[in-house]
Amino acid sequence: MLMKSPIFGKFLISLPWLDYGGSLASDDQVAASLVDFAVAIATREKCRFMELRAVSRNHPALINTDHRFAFMLDLTPGEEAVWKALDGKAKNQVRKALKSNLEVRIGGIENLDSFYAIFSRNMRDLGTPVWPKRLFAEQFRYFEDDTEIALACLSEKPVAAALLIHYDDYSTVPSASSNRKYLNLSPNNILYWEIIRHCIRRGSRRFDFGRSSLDTGTYRFKNQWVKDPTRQIWQYKLMTMDDLPKLDPSNPKFRLAISIWKRLPLPIANLLGPRIATKLP
Repeated sequence: MLMKSPIFGKFLISLPWLDYGGSLASDDQVAASLVDFAVAIATREKCRFMELRAVSRNHPALINTDHRFAFMLDLTPGEEAVWKALDGKAKNQVRKALKSNLEVRIGGIENLDSFYAIFSRNMRDLGTPVWPKRLFAEQFRYFEDDTEIALACLSEKPVAAALLIHYDDYSTVPSASSNRKYLNLSPNNILYWEIIRHCIRRGSRRFDFGRSSLDTGTYRFKNQWVKDPTRQIWQYKLMTMDDLPKLDPSNPKFRLAISIWKRLPLPIANLLGPRIATKLP
């Protein structure tokens, strides 16, 4: 995908906004041809760099990074076995949430407003531009049978929410957030546990927590559920850059912008966010 940003310039990514990408090929020769063709496009379009995410084949001419991990939970042993295998801290936090009378409800587009209210506020608090609500609505429009929203509620009030996507026997949560006022009740833990139980009942064999970078807060949270995450190799071809791109919030160059964004009134952040988020990979 060719992306154009007034801030970051042009770049070629497989695939933007997603955890995985790279060449889809039956053998190494075909994969190498695809990469060569992509490099030619990036050169022709005067891109700053090309990025291949979570490649299954290592292309020697490209630069590797390996600090990201995928957290895939095997659901085939069944609910009881999955529960027994969880980290003790994760299980204690699920029990804590249950004692706090948190309840999880899984439904469809009727939960979208509640999800987006929690998600957009959390994104603003992180200093990150939010996706438009319409993006999630369109997912229900085109993939109604494979899209769900889970809400963790306290006395009918949603305090955590997650978007749940299914494909065949694979399930994943690409977006989830909690109301920070209720983090002491462990809403994320009960939310994910009930989602996992739901996925097992629907026949899913794999649950994907998504990727996280080593030693981050999300890495440590997911590591309670998946003890042996899979290292992800991302590969780069630099065109007009001397160093690897770092288009994420950990980059010190974005510190001021993130600090300003956190202070925006929520309606302003929700208005401006979608115009920026679609320009970021």
